[in-house]
Amino acid sequence: MNDKLPQGLSEKQELQRQQTINKVLRAIDDLQSQGCKLSIKNLIDYTGLSRSTFSKPHVRKVLAKYGYPASGYEASTEIKAQAKKHGQSEKLRETDKRIHTLTDENKALKEECELLRGRLFLLMQRQQNG
Repeated sequence: MNDKLPQGLSEKQELQRQQTINKVLRAIDDLQSQGCKLSIKNLIDYTGLSRSTFSKPHVRKVLAKYGYPASGYEASTEIKAQAKKHGQSEKLRETDKRIHTLTDENKALKEECELLRGRLFLLMQRQQNG
């Protein structure tokens, strides 16, 4: 709570939060007992609360307790994070594969260079002797 608010206002806000939590809990229990799907839309219809209410921290905490993502935003954010992580993992695998390929190519080129140096040395000796 904000310490700068008058005590009466803070208490009123806390009371409203608790009433909202109770309303959401009652709706969850009733919807589940009726076999209805637990969704934000159903909760909005049942409680009469606004969609923005379900994005508030105290309501998200209640929803999370019942295994429901607090909002579509959080669910989509989690999906995006997983996709990003997967993309990064894939990119890392590709980079590792590229490094391995380049390392092998570098090794082969170094061996070829050594062979060519040996040939060059032999050719230069023949020229000096010949």
